[in-house]
Amino acid sequence: MSQDDLTFEHLPLQYELVQSVCSAFLPEENVVAAVLLGSLASGQGDRVSDADILVFTQNGFHQAAESCFASFESGKEIFYCLDGFHSGNAYFKKYIFNDLTSAEIHCLDLNEPFEISKPYKVLFDKADVVNTRLTDKPAPKHEDFPAYTNGDKGLIWELFDCIKWLSRDNHELAKSYLKKLSDKI
Repeated sequence: MSQDDLTFEHLPLQYELVQSVCSAFLPEENVVAAVLLGSLASGQGDRVSDADILVFTQNGFHQAAESCFASFESGKEIFYCLDGFHSGNAYFKKYIFNDLTSAEIHCLDLNEPFEISKPYKVLFDKADVVNTRLTDKPAPKHEDFPAYTNGDKGLIWELFDCIKWLSRDNHELAKSYLKKLSDKI
């Protein structure tokens, strides 16, 4: 596996999650690339940072990736899992594990228009697709995320995000998001 240098070996639980995603998805013929995003990619992650990973697929594999997800899930104690489609070309699963680590895995078909902003780390790229997706636009900020996008099914994930922000003393972000959330529900 060819990877950029990962700079969070001091976070062994998150490091293992990222390695586990690579092990689960890399062997699949219709998986062409994977990219780590967010605070772990920037080297600024902490104990509660989630592993945000984009997996690029082809031939509609984003709709048939259950064996890869099952491989990733194997042996892990999952507290919560949220899944769904962003669009017809993009499927996701978000996990909270019993050790309070978390991961987001987004499987995007190559037909899905999606740009990759800094910070990112290429985990593998079998078909040289990542460079065609790079942009200088800033990455989305938590402050701009819409609330209640997955209805009641997604509340645990959204509240977990708020708990992470509070643990980092980012009370304003948590309060602002909770206000957005309460307006929706």
